[in-house]
Amino acid sequence: MRSRRAPPSFIRHSGERRPTCLPSRQRPRAGRPPRTRGAAVLASPDNGIPVLRTDDARRRRLVVPILVALVVGALVVALTAAGRQDRLAGSGSTLGQPLIDRSIEAYRSAASADNPDRPGATGNDWVLDGSGLEYEPVGSMGGIMRLAEDDVAFAVSDYPLSKAALDERQVVQFPLAVGALAVAHNLDLPPGATLRLDQATLAGIYTGAITRWDDPAITALNPGTRLPSTTITAVHRSDGSGSTAALTRYLSGAPGWTAGQGALVSWKGGVAAERSSGLVQAVRQRPGSIGYVERTQAQQSGLRLAQLENAAGAFVGPTDAAMRVSVAGLDYAGRDDYVGLAPTSAERAAYPLTVPIYALVERRPVRETEARQALDFLRFVLEDSADLHERAGYLPLPGAAVGQIETYWRGHLPYAPR
Repeated sequence: MRSRRAPPSFIRHSGERRPTCLPSRQRPRAGRPPRTRGAAVLASPDNGIPVLRTDDARRRRLVVPILVALVVGALVVALTAAGRQDRLAGSGSTLGQPLIDRSIEAYRSAASADNPDRPGATGNDWVLDGSGLEYEPVGSMGGIMRLAEDDVAFAVSDYPLSKAALDERQVVQFPLAVGALAVAHNLDLPPGATLRLDQATLAGIYTGAITRWDDPAITALNPGTRLPSTTITAVHRSDGSGSTAALTRYLSGAPGWTAGQGALVSWKGGVAAERSSGLVQAVRQRPGSIGYVERTQAQQSGLRLAQLENAAGAFVGPTDAAMRVSVAGLDYAGRDDYVGLAPTSAERAAYPLTVPIYALVERRPVRETEARQALDFLRFVLEDSADLHERAGYLPLPGAAVGQIETYWRGHLPYAPR
């Protein structure tokens, strides 16, 4: 019996042995490695030494990168989740954005980890020192809707929710500051002239009944001021906005106004713009246009502000003095959950589009630590940033009102400081 030939063997060190000779029928074709049991590829690394790779090795080469990718993905998810936990976010009103942004900067300084007087809440110092505090100006309606999400701890709105909406959403609202909605225009007027508008003319502009600036209804309100025949472009917000709610509340008493009032209404014509920044840009780009936006944002953009007729028949602009008159005598005890806080002053010096700015928080939040931290920030806005209010174009609430609001917290928020 003839003995079998030894199978070919390979080693990883060159210069020692070569594959044993094979009969011609077993010799591999030129350019191909010999086929051996369990072998898939005869690899040739850069050093020229042949290495036999088995099926198991090939499987490992496929599986290991997949495992690495899964591990990296898990780490990314974990780090992202940790980042969300360290992030304290608020969202909402664009009218209140300048005040909230400045208050966040001041809170970061006052709440520095090296400052012994920083807020004494529990939780992550990275959040407590304010570096994780953010605000997203998505509009009042957007902020209220986002409050239901786990990563939003408070919302800011230019209009109050009804009692039914508060109960349905299980949220608490309270006033935070007082702002002013301005009617801003891009109209070339003589030096020293100020545009005057009443409910009827402003409603006519937004319904399309008044289309030119020299319309008799407008010229009658502005005697001695030569108004151009420029076509009027009425710019409105496309997103749900407390600014829209305030404007339509003012226009709701005008004859011919059929759009109703609210944060989101059906407009007749005009140009739609998203957020306050978009509205300001749209008015600036269109000569003869008109829009509505927080007064400081309008002034900083170089737009001119109109005087509006108030309940007493006087034309008043959005000054600090006029805003104070508008909110004088408001009840901040919260007996109606601040649903009916809107100013309705009949004083001649009152500005009719004076707007309370509200904060909203959940009654029983899932993340109570973050809710406490959010409440501490809102307490800071109420108590410690009066100078910021005035520099940003807002009015702080009276000291007595702040005490009433904090008493209201203790009766409605289980996590409020006692």
